[in-house]
Amino acid sequence: MAQKKGKSPRKEPSISKLLAYPAKLRCTIAGKAGGKGSRVQFVTQEEVKNMQELPPFFTGEAGETATLQTGFVVGLGELGKLDAETFADTVAAALVKAAQKLEEYQIIIDRTVYDKVGFRTALRLLVVAQSNAEYPSDFLKGDKGRKKIAVRKTEIVVPQSFAQVAEEILDSALVEARHINAMRQTQALPGNYLTPQTMDERAAAIAKQYRLTHKSFGRAELVRMGAGGILAVSAGSEREPRLVVLEYRHPQARKTLGLVGKGVTFDTGGISLKPGADMHEMKYDMSGSAMALHALAAIAEQKIPVNVVCALAMVENMPSGKAFKPGDVYTALNGKTVEVQNTDAEGRLILADALTYVQQNYKADLLIDMATLTGACVVALGDFYAGLFSNNATARAIVEKAAAESREPVWALPIGPRYRELLKSDIADINNIGGRYGGACTAAEFLHAFIDDGQMWVHLDIAGVGMIKKPFSVYTASGSGYGVRLLAEVARQMVGGA
Repeated sequence: MAQKKGKSPRKEPSISKLLAYPAKLRCTIAGKAGGKGSRVQFVTQEEVKNMQELPPFFTGEAGETATLQTGFVVGLGELGKLDAETFADTVAAALVKAAQKLEEYQIIIDRTVYDKVGFRTALRLLVVAQSNAEYPSDFLKGDKGRKKIAVRKTEIVVPQSFAQVAEEILDSALVEARHINAMRQTQALPGNYLTPQTMDERAAAIAKQYRLTHKSFGRAELVRMGAGGILAVSAGSEREPRLVVLEYRHPQARKTLGLVGKGVTFDTGGISLKPGADMHEMKYDMSGSAMALHALAAIAEQKIPVNVVCALAMVENMPSGKAFKPGDVYTALNGKTVEVQNTDAEGRLILADALTYVQQNYKADLLIDMATLTGACVVALGDFYAGLFSNNATARAIVEKAAAESREPVWALPIGPRYRELLKSDIADINNIGGRYGGACTAAEFLHAFIDDGQMWVHLDIAGVGMIKKPFSVYTASGSGYGVRLLAEVARQMVGGA
């Protein structure tokens, strides 16, 4: 009796396929409404009073949606109460629905809304919201389980008086939206796919695409270099660590921006093992490196006239017989000895070496590190802000101004001598933890100890906003893609003479 043929086993997806760079959103500017496609129209409550075609139940409250033959109409609430946050929340939710239901559509918004929110802000938020909606990060699911994206192209209808500036804003927003999706792509991949080596490969591909200088240091080079923090954290893993360094140079640049990203591709906590609940989310502990790398790509593609050096400290933090232990002392790249009282406070150790490398080999006018560094920052700020720490008022002001312009929220928190006091060690130059309270501040102050005198420096703790449970603004749940817009705007601020 012949046996029935079973289904052939599903092949493991290749990392090259999973890391294929996301396509740019197909979105253009239109001068007037019309054409064969559908419409997604955003209206205030004041506009609703003059629209006869709406169903009687529709009042235009923020987020309220009605389906028409021509598409959707979505409420924005009262014009007087409308702000950028309400606008972002509303358009992001609506465009997720539109991406799954409509093949072609126009986005229609009244001039009064653009004036209230700000045209540049509104247009950039629209583009990022569309792009995120059209790139769900469920690519490890089978075909049947994935979200079906129907949309093929969109148009944004803008008032004629904005038409000329709209094209310039759109071009920039499309570039940044693409690299945000690329960041989200790496955030979504679990640690058995995204490793220090595969993140290095992504960096090499970006370097080739944008003609950047790319250097990669493995374990042997790190030993010769004396990068004790990166070596200590990676000691328990079978995967080799990497210090990846990229340089973007612009012929007209007068300033240099340094970016340093924490890249722990999976963080068990090491010997100081994390609780099992939600440990799977520690694949997101590389989000700082993803933010730095893809912001660099966005800056390079836009040819912003500022030089950028980007250092990514890539490791896995695993427990094993070779792992570093509580009580160990190692020597960091700058020569300081560090007592390790908790192996789950590992991000600051690899960042310290990467910050030192950049300072020893480059002269950055502004040096910014970014990391999903502390749960304490999430306790303080929730998912809604990155913690901002700085040793310089001018540096802090540049980032705060860029945050306001890009709509990527930050909140300033303190560092200083009182926090340094908490990091004193009896047996080494510094301890890697500072006690139970003020954890985000003592972690930032640890990094401050590795910043040279006179170096303008900012630390961004993205532990909350980098990986979120529930979408808000234009951010998607899970890996949010936070920070690409912020850092690209910082680069523009530096060109402007800040």
